[in-house]
Amino acid sequence: MSLVIFDFDGTIHLEETPRIFLRVLKQDKGLRKKIRNFYISMSWVYILYRLGLCRQLAIKRVLSGIVKMLGGMSEPQIEGFFKQCLELARGSFSPVSLCRVKLHLESEDQILLLSGAFSQFVALVARDLGMKFWLGTEIELLAGVSTGRITSIMNGPSKVQALTTFLKEQEEAGVFFDIGDAYAYADSIQDLSLLSFVGHPVAVNPDQELLKEAKIRGWEIITDRSCDELI
Repeated sequence: MSLVIFDFDGTIHLEETPRIFLRVLKQDKGLRKKIRNFYISMSWVYILYRLGLCRQLAIKRVLSGIVKMLGGMSEPQIEGFFKQCLELARGSFSPVSLCRVKLHLESEDQILLLSGAFSQFVALVARDLGMKFWLGTEIELLAGVSTGRITSIMNGPSKVQALTTFLKEQEEAGVFFDIGDAYAYADSIQDLSLLSFVGHPVAVNPDQELLKEAKIRGWEIITDRSCDELI
């Protein structure tokens, strides 16, 4: 039994989840003006992100802006919102990643979904796909109501820190995973530290930087075009 780590955006989900969240939020007529202002205020951040600059700052600003619009929602309301997001996101799931998820589940491996998306959403996706574990960006809750703030963001290097904490907690519970036997699936150079941390790194539909690095290091590279080979 091996531990298998999957990234979400770009790996399992071929769109950026903030777009999904905003698309669902736009259905609330009372939020449309706020969303319009959000897009205007984030335009320069998006440009920097697409240029590969200030990525961590851009992600933080976007997620903080979205969670601010979730302020005042109760936990059941938040779950209902993210269920709508999941229904919308399913249409953009990567066939090759779903093939690998299926293969690992059939091998009785334990899968951890490790994503920068909000943890409540990540939990829904993980359960929907049959995964046992999940970690994501945490929304601050006070008395079961969203404060509109984030307590911690899951991205890049912080994923390795979160994974290390997860492994320690599992050991304390009597479950031991050999990281040298673990798999990690990711699409972006931002996850290079995560991929380097495990024994079996897999680049999924990789960006150009990760594709180059994966070839140099001799890592496995899979794309949606290779899905038919896995069925």
